[in-house]
Amino acid sequence: MVCLYCRRPIGILRRIKDTNFCCNEHRQKLVSGSARALRDAEDFLGPEAVAWQSIDRKPGKGKPGQATTIFVVLAIVFLVLAVSDLPVGNTSYVSPIPNAEKQEASSGLGSLLAHVIQAGGSGTMRDDFKSGTANWEGLAAGNSDWALNSGYVRPGRLRIWNQSEPLSNYEFEFMGQIQRKSMDWAFRAADLHNYYGTKIAILHPGPLPNAGLVRFVVIDGRERERVELPLPLTLESGVDYRVRVSVRDNRFLTSVNGQLVSSWTDSRLSRGGVGFFADEGETALVKWVTVSERDSVVGRIVSHFSLISFPALAGPNL
Repeated sequence: MVCLYCRRPIGILRRIKDTNFCCNEHRQKLVSGSARALRDAEDFLGPEAVAWQSIDRKPGKGKPGQATTIFVVLAIVFLVLAVSDLPVGNTSYVSPIPNAEKQEASSGLGSLLAHVIQAGGSGTMRDDFKSGTANWEGLAAGNSDWALNSGYVRPGRLRIWNQSEPLSNYEFEFMGQIQRKSMDWAFRAADLHNYYGTKIAILHPGPLPNAGLVRFVVIDGRERERVELPLPLTLESGVDYRVRVSVRDNRFLTSVNGQLVSSWTDSRLSRGGVGFFADEGETALVKWVTVSERDSVVGRIVSHFSLISFPALAGPNL
């Protein structure tokens, strides 16, 4: 995570309080700097957060509930670490999207603590398609036009990740590449006939920018309100891009390689999972996908601690 103002990495402890700015000063500068800054902050934080920043608040009048919760959780975690004699200084931090082959096994109280922390919050689901596409539901069960290709999956007709179907608010992230024309995905997919659809497309070869974004809504199997937008990006065929979609209430943000490219609102679909598809003449490859449900402050705190790999307790020397 990087600060939206200075683009520098945000510290692990700061992320618990604020996932968008490295300090309060940078938050205030971005929010109050200009009309354009206000619009950008609204895209990332939502209109309620920006409106809250504009209210004059007297010292000592703020609500202590969130800060109290944060420090109580921190105190409990570090107290348990101290009691269990775990070496906090040697704690290793793993990527939010861990490489299963590189994770080190842990045991003892440290492993138990990590397990409890992860189980207590909103977890992250991940699929890298190494076990196939059985968890992705489509129209023709057992006769899929999806195909596995050298560590990637090539989508065909729309299929929905069944484990994500009950969700409402979540962070949807994936790595993929355009082979021909565009890369297409769905979110808030209640079923195969009701979902929000998005495409990032290569509009033409040649100099930058050459990219576009298409978004639409499908209700009862009928596409509605298609919007096509040019993007300030240059896309290339066969190059991996990291796409992140933030789905929060009626507001949807889309970024490509960390750059915000779309912000829009709609209230017709309130729940549903994620999926991929390819229309006729389009080909794309998807390498992995994650979905994280983080609706509460405590959930975000727990999700941060779920990234910590606690070392095992050392046993007695024999």
